[in-house]
This record gives sequence, structure tokens and C-alpha cells, in this order.
Amino acid sequence: MAHLPLQDMKGFLFLTLLLMPMPAGAAWSAKYAVDCPDPCDSNACKSTARCKRTVLDDCGCCRVCAAALGETCYRTVSGMDGVKCGPGLKCQFYTEEDDFGDEFGICKECPYGSYGMECRKACNCPSGICDRVTGKCLKFPFFQLSASKPPNRRKISSHTDNDMASGDGNSVKEEFVKEKVIRSPVMKWLNPR
Repeated sequence: MAHLPLQDMKGFLFLTLLLMPMPAGAAWSAKYAVDCPDPCDSNACKSTARCKRTVLDDCGCCRVCAAALGETCYRTVSGMDGVKCGPGLKCQFYTEEDDFGDEFGICKECPYGSYGMECRKACNCPSGICDRVTGKCLKFPFFQLSASKPPNRRKISSHTDNDMASGDGNSVKEEFVKEKVIRSPVMKWLNPR
């Protein structure tokens, strides 16, 4: 058996560990790890005075600016960098990365039936339509009005009462004549012969 010098053995051991397959979960989480402070130091957080709306970062430590509909968002957000979508919005990621290797996308509305931060909550409304931010069931007064009041329809006579053949104008009933008494001056000029 050949003896390897200690230096070569350390190199071989390092190379072996480096080439060992990593579980998929560990590989994914390592790529998207956020460097969270332990414990949270709110003094290290950036100012959000310029922000219209804020949300907690991925560490749950700092408030960060919330991106609005159509604005750029990032996969991981710590108190130092990036922007997360606000409530009722979800980041739709592009296939490419930015110049720093971070995944980014654009904020889109939650799909119908979901709401909240990153659209993780399910809507429990009978209609399936809820406010995408709060989850409150939405009511549409114009639908409720039409459902509560029956439509005002004119009475439609059967065809047998009003059937008339071409040129049989003398058999028109009296009620139809009364309806057509009120005519605009333009209608006088448009009467058929």
C-alpha cells in the first residue's frame, strides 16, 4: 500500500467533499439564503421614509419598500437590499438574473381565489372573489340589484292574436294603433306608403 503525504491527503479529502452530491433542498436553499442578523438589529435597517408602502423583509426584521403592481421585485429580500411585492401581489420571476446574480421579476396581481402577502392565503368567499389584499368578500351591487328586482318586461302577445299577412293592414287591433299615435315629426316623413 502506498503512503500519501499528509498534504496530498488533505487535498484529496477536500476534493472528495467538494465533489460529493448535495441534496436538492440544500442546494436550493443555499442559492436563496438571506444573510439574516441574529439577533435582529432594527438600527441596521435602512430608512423607508421614501416608501409609499412597506412590508417585512424575508428575515422578519426590517421594514422594506413594497413594490407596486408592475414594479420590479426580487426573490430574496433582506433589510439591506431588494424590494418585495406588497400585499395582494406576487412576484412573477424572469428566467434571467440581474447583474449581481439575483433573481428578479415584476409584481403581478394575485390570481382569483387567493390574497395576502405573496398570494399564499385562499379566499373563502361564496363567489370565490375577495379583496386581494385583505381577503374580505367582494359584493357587486349591480349584480345584487338585478337579482332582487325582476326585469320590467312588456307583455308579449302570442302570434295568433296579431298575425297578419302582407297587405292586410285593416285587421290591426286597436291597442297597436294607440301605441303609434305619438310620433315625432321625423317619423311623419319616414312613414311607408
